[in-house]
Amino acid sequence: MKKLLSVIMAAAMFTSTALLFSSCRHKPQEVDNENSVGFDISEYTIVHSTTANPDTQSAANALKNRIAKSTGVTLHVSDDSIKKGEDASAKKEILIGYTDRDESRALRTKLDGVNNDKAFAIEVSGNKICIMGKSADITIRAIKYFASNYVSTSQKQGTLNLPADLSTAKLADTATTIYPDTLIELKISKKYNLYLHSKDTTAASTVTYPKLVKLQHQANEADNGIMLATFNSSEYFYRIMKSVDNGDTWTEIAQVNDKYNLDLVGGRMPHLFELPVDMGQFKKGTILLAGTSSPKGGNNASFEKSAITLYSSTDLGESWTSQPSLDYAKGKTNGEGIWEPFLIYEEETGRLYCFYSDDSDPEHDQKLVYKYTTDLKTWVGKDGKTGQTDDPFEAVACDNPKLRPGMISIAKMGNGEYIMTYEMVELSMNPTYAKKTRRLDDWGDISDYGTEVLSVDGHSFGSSPWIAWSPVGGECGTLVVAGKHRVQDKTNKSAPPIFLSFDYGKTYIELENPIGYTITGGNRSGYSPCVMFSADGKTLYYATNPNKVSEPDKAYVAMVRIDIIE
Repeated sequence: MKKLLSVIMAAAMFTSTALLFSSCRHKPQEVDNENSVGFDISEYTIVHSTTANPDTQSAANALKNRIAKSTGVTLHVSDDSIKKGEDASAKKEILIGYTDRDESRALRTKLDGVNNDKAFAIEVSGNKICIMGKSADITIRAIKYFASNYVSTSQKQGTLNLPADLSTAKLADTATTIYPDTLIELKISKKYNLYLHSKDTTAASTVTYPKLVKLQHQANEADNGIMLATFNSSEYFYRIMKSVDNGDTWTEIAQVNDKYNLDLVGGRMPHLFELPVDMGQFKKGTILLAGTSSPKGGNNASFEKSAITLYSSTDLGESWTSQPSLDYAKGKTNGEGIWEPFLIYEEETGRLYCFYSDDSDPEHDQKLVYKYTTDLKTWVGKDGKTGQTDDPFEAVACDNPKLRPGMISIAKMGNGEYIMTYEMVELSMNPTYAKKTRRLDDWGDISDYGTEVLSVDGHSFGSSPWIAWSPVGGECGTLVVAGKHRVQDKTNKSAPPIFLSFDYGKTYIELENPIGYTITGGNRSGYSPCVMFSADGKTLYYATNPNKVSEPDKAYVAMVRIDIIE
């Protein structure tokens, strides 16, 4: 008896100037394994028409990537041509669009009977899985819907489970489609508005880690909205940049170095943070800068002597005080250091956490760790002690000691969950992974390194991710993740897209990188970008370091604004 799974949906509008994305009214289908059909996906081929346009073919390949990531099986993609003597009806196929198959013709007849030019259908008929829209563009939407709802990252190895209880075709409410009702308008501010002139011809590859903060907790209301920025460079200090016009223009206002550790210098791997509450002797609105201090010596510094150091400013970034370092590396040989700090405040406990990468544990090439404070004076580690010698808590420490999770960033979402992203070095192309928790001091099994961040198009990116969340953009708000390079295509040296999620990180869609850059040779264009929302959540700021080969004597940090309009 023929089993039928059919879902006919209305797809949303897409133009070159506006993008329509999903809200929480779209949730991936919950597939009950007891009431589902399991397909040995390894026996299937993805098939499109011989006349399919390049976009449809690209979407078919994206589905292939998504299935490979979810099931461990890499399918073949082909057109619908049949060799003489072959029996097409006997083939197990995922049919994309209108193909030369009886099942496609039958589904086309059903779609022709639907009075909606944005309708699509997903139908399982015998040994065929059919995905088809009323047009080529809508077929691509159907593929994305299928990938988002039915190709989860928790599938059984080699098996694709599809629900068995949908037996009739229907027209769904538009709110259940993959891209219903959130409008994102892109506005680009002045590019290359942070730059550093340098005699060092490698400067363009050494200005990295651009980080931003937009003040919102100042006692003087007129000061809220001021933006500060800094970055890592080949210098031994942090340049503090200030903007009073929403990032259009910038002025250097300070240079910050480590004056607590007299044998170390700062300037590396910064993170800017504004204190949202009074904490100990530090008042609400105090600006904090966390960074890595190490001995002089450029990239050859002995990082086993490095420290995570904090600096504070109470005058809008004009002057800074070095605070006691919260931890020192315990490495034994050159390079085994601690670095890449990230500060986040937990309102429920009144704790300020500092997460960072620890390369100094002999049992792990690298792991993600943290300490916390309630007074910005003493930092608590896993032994319950306070001080710089206490070992930090662990968030991710892989069973495979060669894996190197690093470059952590965390965002709190509207459902109360925290989501943490990080790169997984030693996996191919350093892909971005994520874990979730409801408490910053409980990341579950620390050997579990989470789930790879993957778009519905089957793409991912690697190296130095950064994450932020806004309540604007639908019932679940907008989650955004940016990174350095593409993962799937190792030959593609262009900037990766920015990933957006409107369902708390269950699914991601892609936004073309609004700055764009080319990764040439060993340079670090795009290394540790920053994404940050305004206080009202309506504006996303994205900063990165695009390398301009034509101007090797300049090191750039570019920034754009993305306005979210509901």
